[in-house]
Formats: sequence, structure tokens, C-alpha cells
Amino acid sequence: MRVEQATSEQYEALIALGVRRNRHLSPSDAGWQLMVPETWPGLVALRAVRGDGTTIGYGWITRATHLPEGWAAEWVTVSAEAEGCGVGSALHRALAARTPAGTTLLTTKVFDDEPRSLEVARHWGYEVEELSIESALALVDLPEPLLPAGVELVACDDLRVRDQAAFDAMLRASQTNPEAVRGGRYVTAASLLSSSQGARSVGVLARVEGRPAAIAQGTVVGTELFVAYTGVDPVHRGHGLALTVKMELHRRAASAGAKVALTENEEHNHGIRAVNAALGYEVRQGTYRMRRPVGRA
Repeated sequence: MRVEQATSEQYEALIALGVRRNRHLSPSDAGWQLMVPETWPGLVALRAVRGDGTTIGYGWITRATHLPEGWAAEWVTVSAEAEGCGVGSALHRALAARTPAGTTLLTTKVFDDEPRSLEVARHWGYEVEELSIESALALVDLPEPLLPAGVELVACDDLRVRDQAAFDAMLRASQTNPEAVRGGRYVTAASLLSSSQGARSVGVLARVEGRPAAIAQGTVVGTELFVAYTGVDPVHRGHGLALTVKMELHRRAASAGAKVALTENEEHNHGIRAVNAALGYEVRQGTYRMRRPVGRA
């Protein structure tokens, strides 16, 4: 077995391997880092190859335009038939030698029904930061939201508005994810617009008395809507705005051809999970989001 640089011509095969090995992984999620280089500058992709030329694993390490300075992400996948043979460790060592200069924190993720993968990630020095819950909703029989007084809903697919500074301030203030609490407020307009090839961005902004107050944004890929973010300015919470913007997002995505909506939320984010439950979302699976300070063995 050898580890070598993967070429862009091999990326489609790597994505297919990732989807076969990880039953929860969609092709668009598996291909984001490999197929959207403008969002993941400096990507290093490696593959593990048997003597007969068969690819039995792959991995990548990269920075991202939407992550805080010093953060990078790592991913390793090993084919089922090659597990337990040191393939993942070989890829991890090779990727560690190619960690982007200036990196202070590495992130990765593991599905919650993969206990062995979780054990391996912990052996490599990663620690669980949060458990993210994925839920799904069939986009049928979608009611029109009832707007409270003073509330206006406007489409903002490209997240560009006339009062951009006020919008960006609302977006920063709305974040309740653990990374934000620790000072890494990396949800930005640029990160929400990042998507795979052939995707369509859809967004809904709620204005209260004319000012940005809440946002729901996602990406339609084929017949699936991936809800990237739902946030409400703290001064406007408690008035049903998250429910309102998400209902309208569903309607706009359905008009664009989406049949199902998918979203992920931290397990203790009871507010948005209650909104999802009220809308009819059903839990599919969980993903451990993990982090490792660079330099930890």
C-alpha cells in the first residue's frame, strides 16, 4: 500500500468511495471540499492505493475561507474491506505532515453510529466539541406563514441587501453555536453561499420595521434543500421569527424543485430544535464535531 497525491481527475472516484463507506454522507457533502476549491484554498488530497492500483482510502486537509484564522479541517475515509490494516493511520500521518502553515486548530467529524471511527479520532488527539443532530422534512403541503405586525419577508438568495452592515451585524449577533460561544463566529454571508456545483442558493430575510431581524438560508441540490443557517437577532427572539423565515424558505425551495429539507443543529440548541419539531422535521442521525489543537499527539 502506498499514499500518494490525488489528482482532480480522481476526485469523482474518491467522492463515490466516501459515499459508499459513509451511509449518511451525501455526494454534495462528500464533494464540497474537493469540488469547490475557491472555498477551500490550499486543499491537499491524498489517496491510499494497493499494489494493483485499487484506491482503498483517501483523505484531505485544508483551510477554508469561512473558518477563523488558524483553523483547518481534516477528513479520512477508508474502504470497508481495508479497515484495521493501518490505512487510515497512514493517511493521517501523511496529512499531518502537510498541515497548512499557521494552523492552530484542526477540526473533523464522525457519525454517531461509527464508534470505531470515534475511537480512532480520539486516539489521534481529537476531542468532541458537540453532537450535531440531522433532521429531515418532506416539502409537501407547505402553509404560508402568518406575519406578525411590522414584519416583512424578502428573498435574499445572494445575501446582499441595501443595508449590508446592519445585515452582517444581525448575522453575527444571531449565532448561538458552541464555536460562537468560544469566540469563533465563523458563520458569514460568504460561508452560507458556499455550495457544490449545480447548486442553487435560497434565502429569506425577515425585516422588522425595515431592519434585518432574522435569516434562513440554504442550498438546493437536485431535489434536496440543505438548510445552512437559521438565526434571529437576540432583540427579536421570542416572536416566532425563526419559524416564519424557515416556513418561507421551505416554500421557496419547493418552488425550485426541492422535495425534502435537511438541517443540522447542536443537540442542546433547544430553541431551533423546537422550531424544527413544530415544522415536522424528523431526526435522522447525529454527527460528532471534533477539534484538536495542533501539536497534540
